[in-house]
Amino acid sequence: MRSFLEMDAKKYPKMLFGSYVIFLLWISFIGISIFYPIRLYGNYGDVAHNLIPFSSITAYFINFNQYNFNTWFYNTFGNILVFIPLGIFLPLVFDAIKRITQVIIFIFMCSLTIEILQYVTLLGVFDVDDIILNLIGGISGFLITIPIIKMKKKSL
Repeated sequence: MRSFLEMDAKKYPKMLFGSYVIFLLWISFIGISIFYPIRLYGNYGDVAHNLIPFSSITAYFINFNQYNFNTWFYNTFGNILVFIPLGIFLPLVFDAIKRITQVIIFIFMCSLTIEILQYVTLLGVFDVDDIILNLIGGISGFLITIPIIKMKKKSL
């Protein structure tokens, strides 16, 4: 039996990816109650949502002094930062995902699923701007990974 340190280098990204997915689900559904301890979203009829692209983003940046730091930071930069690892992991973990269009589709579908589940479970707000920010984060992570993959291929 091989020790943990002797495992294939291919398994490390998969293990990290699994941990990241657990973190992403936690932050999306449980962690939100830590950042917003008061249940803001009430009943299905009361659930807030934003279907207008860039509406929330614009409001946070134009009226940043009307929001506390945590609110606008987590809702803008938090959405970007939490999806950067997904863009990094996708080409490392899935051999079939190597093109930016594949990454965009995968991240879009993940983000859309999270937003719909937040809406349905009343554990968040469906916000199209979250999807946009998540895409920015995931694409950024993928773009960071491209040179690393190219260097790795050259060294082989």
